[in-house]
Amino acid sequence: MFWYERYLMICPPAQFTLFQMMAGADVGGAELFFERLAIAFHQAGVSQQICIKPHAARIARLSEAGLMVHSSSYSPLTAPLQRLRYKQLIKQAGADILLTWMNRATQLAPKGKFVHVARLGGYYNLKYYSGCDHLVANTQGIADYLISEGVPAHKVHHQVNFVPDGAEVTPVPRPAEAKDKIVLAALGRLHPNKGFDTLLAALGQCRDVHLLLAGTGPEQDRLIQLAEQLGVGNHVSFLGWQDSPQAVIRAADIFICPSRHEPFGNVIAEAFACHRPVIATASQGAVEYINTSQTQTGMIVPVNDSRALAGAIGELAQKPAIRAELAEAGYREWAARFHPDQVVADWISYLNKVA
Repeated sequence: MFWYERYLMICPPAQFTLFQMMAGADVGGAELFFERLAIAFHQAGVSQQICIKPHAARIARLSEAGLMVHSSSYSPLTAPLQRLRYKQLIKQAGADILLTWMNRATQLAPKGKFVHVARLGGYYNLKYYSGCDHLVANTQGIADYLISEGVPAHKVHHQVNFVPDGAEVTPVPRPAEAKDKIVLAALGRLHPNKGFDTLLAALGQCRDVHLLLAGTGPEQDRLIQLAEQLGVGNHVSFLGWQDSPQAVIRAADIFICPSRHEPFGNVIAEAFACHRPVIATASQGAVEYINTSQTQTGMIVPVNDSRALAGAIGELAQKPAIRAELAEAGYREWAARFHPDQVVADWISYLNKVA
């Protein structure tokens, strides 16, 4: 059996034709999940077309997976002409549902004889979403925010992201500097919201650890300089953007999510799927998805508290049995909540309902 045939067996038949619009960046967590979901829909037999910005690598990946891909600049300067083109593409596709991702695509979406569903992965300004028929939030916190802002509850749906099983992913090579040390991994856009400066400060309070930090962004130069100023430059490997976040996580003993602001935290689910213990700050997504049952699935520390973060790292570094227990609990949590089979089936059931 080909692996995509599993989706055909477990997912309900799609009773709709779908058109998706995504105007995201060339890299990012939402963009990665968009690709995963679009490909999973295709493998589950959903008839769909997509329109994205002209990122060559993404177009190639999606086209190679068998999807019909259109491209657009998504520039507000030519909004009327673009809306006309999108409307024609949607009509030609025979779409019953338009699924838009984030602000730009939703703002530029045309009106038409289709159901407009927007997917939100953050606490966005809702002025862009007033014309939508339904809103999908990837955390309960975001769903509650939408309702508190006046969106009727029957128009709001909570649906988590999925991540693939990472337990067998081949890890990136560990650098020579990490030999005989506990290896930490963190990844994401190098932006103040991600709290990597707090992690570097915590690293300076730890012994015999090495950090793999993957990602690019506006904070890159500052973080490299900060690592040198804190005396931990030799204990950090800046890996740049990595196409496989799970390969980085699998190379580590402990995964760290030090974010100041993290609505969902795809990386936490990625770490669960990779069978790695998680330490996270108390951002929105972390507190929603870690330790939500009687089983401890990770360690939570306060936001912006490098001392508490260093303490948690030190505790796990010295206690391999606890690392193993947390890794196993997190993997079970992934299987129960973030497994692709269940999430894709839930998405199709929901879209069948609103079509």
